[in-house]
Amino acid sequence: MTDLAAVQQLLAKGRLSLDRCERGRATFLSHVHAAKALVPGPWIGHRDLIYALALANLSPEQRKSLARAVLVDHGREFGVGRLSLTTCPSGLPFGGSSLLLRQRAGGPTCMYTWALAPDAAAARCDWLLLRAQPEWAAPAPPPPLGPDAVATLDALGFEVLIFVDSGVCARQVADRCLAGLEHTAHPRFLPFLDGHTPRARVRLWPHASDPHAFDSFLKDRSKQPDAPLALILVDAPAALRAGVETWLKSQPAARKVELAAATCPGRAGRGDLSRLWDACGRPNVLLRGAPEWTAAAAAFLRDLGARTETQGDSDQLGLFA
Repeated sequence: MTDLAAVQQLLAKGRLSLDRCERGRATFLSHVHAAKALVPGPWIGHRDLIYALALANLSPEQRKSLARAVLVDHGREFGVGRLSLTTCPSGLPFGGSSLLLRQRAGGPTCMYTWALAPDAAAARCDWLLLRAQPEWAAPAPPPPLGPDAVATLDALGFEVLIFVDSGVCARQVADRCLAGLEHTAHPRFLPFLDGHTPRARVRLWPHASDPHAFDSFLKDRSKQPDAPLALILVDAPAALRAGVETWLKSQPAARKVELAAATCPGRAGRGDLSRLWDACGRPNVLLRGAPEWTAAAAAFLRDLGARTETQGDSDQLGLFA
């Protein structure tokens, strides 16, 4: 068996699943909203992440799972089945974690990541499991969203709709870009913000968790159809960009709409990722994610000198979120 096959077997079999709820397997949750569907079952997560989920709008069955969840701390070893596991801080809010996996009987070691801050902790491993993120995967990504841009739009009277992919990104944008500005968010994100003003012009909105979220925003906005609108797409996938551009083409020429792209502030760039890879012992890389980002990400990693294997989102053995 090749070492890549051993890694795939390590991840696809056994009692542990990563950021994906599967019947008969314990689910390790690395970050808030890293799992696409939070299905009741045996959950494991850093204590800060579990505490954050306690604030969310969960179903009664989900709350039962939360009450029984196993709380872990960074740097303290624990086990699931035949695996020995240790979490490392990703540097992102709410106990964001990378996970170091080892077979008790030996074999390749892996570090699983979902998203990373510039100061994410490293751990020596044979394989680094990376999800291609636009802030480092794209050769020339948009700049990180900053406070001056949002403050200027708000001062000019724009309604500002900021699309983000998760509660983690919503919190990072709120902390780094919205301090001192009245803002609110989609109900999915409100539990993860320190405060909000319900009718604020600046809003944080999900990429795609609610297919009607954008429609409902526009319907509500129809009460003030002449107010200028700014749409900021943070790390937006191609489907969202295409949907917004299609909507823009349907708008009358007199409607004032600004469209901008940005990356999430406080995330690792190419230099940060290069330093992490080096600190992990220059491991092999198993790359996953949207095809629009994985090709450029794989080229960058190979230029570093990393042996890189790519698995697209549709090709991940039911493993990755």
